[in-house]
Amino acid sequence: MSLSEFDIIARYFAQDGLAAVPGRDAGVVLGIGDDCALLSLPATEELALSMDVLVEGVHFPPKAPADEVARRALAVNLSDLAAMGATPVGFMLGLTLPAADPAWLEAFAAGLRESAQTYGCPLLGGNLTRGPLQMAIQVQGRVPAGCALRRDGARPGDLVYVSGALGAAGLALRQVLGTLQPDAALAAQLHQAYYRPQPRLGLGRALLGRASAAQDISDGLLADLGHLVRASGVGARLHAPRIPLAPPLLACLEPEEALMLALGAGEDYELVFTLPPLCASEVALLSEAAGVPLSCIGEVVPGAGVVVLDGAGRELHPPRQGFEHFTHAGEAP
Repeated sequence: MSLSEFDIIARYFAQDGLAAVPGRDAGVVLGIGDDCALLSLPATEELALSMDVLVEGVHFPPKAPADEVARRALAVNLSDLAAMGATPVGFMLGLTLPAADPAWLEAFAAGLRESAQTYGCPLLGGNLTRGPLQMAIQVQGRVPAGCALRRDGARPGDLVYVSGALGAAGLALRQVLGTLQPDAALAAQLHQAYYRPQPRLGLGRALLGRASAAQDISDGLLADLGHLVRASGVGARLHAPRIPLAPPLLACLEPEEALMLALGAGEDYELVFTLPPLCASEVALLSEAAGVPLSCIGEVVPGAGVVVLDGAGRELHPPRQGFEHFTHAGEAP
């Protein structure tokens, strides 16, 4: 059976539960079916936009399950909205396929539909063409005007926090690459960590008006916190014993290796953020409201860069600061 571009769009993407419906989905005036989608936001809100490109063999392994690739692709983009405190409006999809495989398309659309419903982020439109398997997703979100979380607001004396636990995605990458052969229970946890990261949208919204700066952790804690302090013109001091390590790390790695993975591996898609000391009393309430643990791991200091201290106050020197696509191209799946 030969499927045209418009057959694929109609059959797999312009379906209820995935495609945006004007009048039902907030801010959507026009969705799939015209040259452009149309959005409408009140004057009290701003539009937040972000886009990632995911390439087979770089951002996900060849022959990866199509539904899991879809879930991962949307979640990692939504993490950028979370870091700004934005609420999703919808997303655009650019997809290149080597062939129109109905089974692959069915599974991919099902994974997208599930994530779109979970996070309230419907498909607004996009483009489809033949080529190597890759997908570009642009997400749109709304945030109160003048209130978006940014990277450039941290000040000396602020406290550094991180959500959740770190390092599971880095360990999961070893499973994906075949260098780690865990038991069935651990394998299931790592599969979840790699393919189904949870964008911290609720936490991002809860931090509006409280956090002085925020960033999602995609390239590694040290790399991403480094972006934040550089934008803010400050430095940061972290305390290794306070950094929350994901349980799978401690199940199969020595403590030092587990720490290094948590600091540099990336792709956890948690949030690292700074809070003025006066807001620290609200952390328990923020954690409860967002449904995720929050850990104070350090403080903002005058100067530049990120320093990590061990339990005795000695500076550590992690061998890897984080993932960078062009200098570490051979290390991704």
